[in-house]
Amino acid sequence: MKSEKGAEMFVYKLLQVMPDWHSRLVRPFKEMLNGEMSLETYYCLQTLRMRGLATMTELAHELKVPKQQVTKLVDKLCECEFVERVQHAEDRRSVCIRLTPKAVTYLDSYYTKNRAFIESLEEQLTEEDIMRLNQAVGILIDILPKLR
Repeated sequence: MKSEKGAEMFVYKLLQVMPDWHSRLVRPFKEMLNGEMSLETYYCLQTLRMRGLATMTELAHELKVPKQQVTKLVDKLCECEFVERVQHAEDRRSVCIRLTPKAVTYLDSYYTKNRAFIESLEEQLTEEDIMRLNQAVGILIDILPKLR
């Protein structure tokens, strides 16, 4: 039987870390986006950049949002010529989404012109702190998919 005390301690620590996580990491990252795009849009573009191609269902699964929400987002990104719909190579009934060269160029320039968040981390934390933060996030990446 799993330790109830361990789960209780996790919830306690989670409630302690969530306000700081939001105010010290999520909010500054959102501000770095300078109102040019939503965090959801940024995640979508970066997900497509990593995957290459994705169906709407796959993209919804990756972004952890309903397919209808992804459809609206992809429609907007199509209007901006940041993504395009292409026929699936193996299933002609299926459509895949991919980044356009315009989006790749935008993301590349966006990263280089908005280094403020990264520089802020480097100014406030030691190399060891950054390494430990990376390890902690790596552990979360391994464990979170196990939760329903």
